[in-house]
Amino acid sequence: MKRMLFGILSCTASVCAFAELQPRMGAPEFPKNPIWCGLQGQQAPTLKSLRGKVILIDFWDYTCINCVRTFPHLKGWYERYHALGLEIIGVHKGEFGFASVPENVQLAYERFQLPYPTIIDVKDVMWRAYDCTAWPVSFLIDRHGYIQEVHQGEGSYSRFEKEIQVALKQGHPEVDISRLPITAEGPISGPDCGLATPEIYVGYARANLWSGGIANKEGFHRNKVVAYAPTARRVPKGFFTEGRWLNEADAFESVGGSEQGEAASLGITYRGREVYAVLGRSSKEPVDVVVTRDGQAIPVSARGKDVHTDAGGNTVITIDAPRMYYVIAREDSGTHELKFTPKSAGVQICSFTFGNRCLEDCDHK
Repeated sequence: MKRMLFGILSCTASVCAFAELQPRMGAPEFPKNPIWCGLQGQQAPTLKSLRGKVILIDFWDYTCINCVRTFPHLKGWYERYHALGLEIIGVHKGEFGFASVPENVQLAYERFQLPYPTIIDVKDVMWRAYDCTAWPVSFLIDRHGYIQEVHQGEGSYSRFEKEIQVALKQGHPEVDISRLPITAEGPISGPDCGLATPEIYVGYARANLWSGGIANKEGFHRNKVVAYAPTARRVPKGFFTEGRWLNEADAFESVGGSEQGEAASLGITYRGREVYAVLGRSSKEPVDVVVTRDGQAIPVSARGKDVHTDAGGNTVITIDAPRMYYVIAREDSGTHELKFTPKSAGVQICSFTFGNRCLEDCDHK
C-alpha cells in the first residue's frame, strides 16, 4: 500500500482510481466488536444506530503526515456541524507493524486530541470493506446510509465541506448553515509552495518499490545483519548508510559500528520546508539518535519540535515511542543532507516524508 503525498481525489459517479466504493453505494457496516478509542463510556455506535445522521468515516494512520495535516479541517467540521447532525468516525489502519498495536494508537489518539471516536482496525476489516488503498481517505455517508462523496488525499477541503452542508440539508430544510460560510483554501503544491522530496522508505519491503532504494553496493538482505561500507554515492528518493544494520521489512535497525569502528549511520539528501521521520526502537528504554544537517548540528532556526541538544552540544532525537518525529522546520529552498547516528543499538528507522511552505499549518503533536 502506497501513501499518497499530494494526491487529491473527490470521486463522483465516474470511476474513482483509488477506491472502488462509489457515491450512491450503500456504506458497509462497522465490524463486530471492534476496538474503540474515545467512546468515553458511551455505547459503541453502529452504522445502523447512526441512521438519520450524516456520517464522515475518516481512515488515518498516526505515522502519516498527510493524515495529520487533515486533522485541523476534520476538527473544524466536527465543531461546526456536529450539533446539526454530523458524526465523524475515525478508522485507524496502521501502515507499519507497531502502528497496529492498540496501545500505540490510543496514545496517538490522545496526543492529537481528536474529538470524535476512532475504530482501531487491527485486522484491516474496515480497510478491506471500504476498498481503501491509501491514506488519508474519507467517505461521506448521507442520512439514509449511502455514500455521497469520497475524498482521498489532501486538499479540496472547501469542496468537501460543501458536500457536508448539502448532505446535512437533504430532507432537513430546518438546518440553518447561513452563518457557516465556507472559507476558500490556498494551494497545497505548485511554484509558490516550493519543492519537497518524495517519501523515502527504508525497510526492504517497500524501499525499492516506492522510492529510490539504497545507495550502498551491499544492497538489501532480508532479515539479516549487514555491515555497510561508507559510500559517497547518493540516490534520488533513497538513502545511504554505513555500519551494521539489521534489514527488516519496515525498517533498518542499528546493530553496531562498522568493521573499521565507526558508528552506524543512515542518511538522506532532501529538499523541503519540513522533514518528518518515522522512528522506533527495539529496546525497552528510550534511545537517542544524533542528527546532523550538512555535517553539523541542526541550526536552531531549522530544528523540528522533537530535536533537542545533549550535553555535548549535539542535536538529538530521543525515541520514546514508535511514531513520526518532527526533525526539520522552516528549511530554506536548498538541497541538504541529514544523517542519523544512533548512540546505541536498537534504533529503527522506517521512513522519511517532507512538507512544503503551503503545508506548515497543521497539528505538530
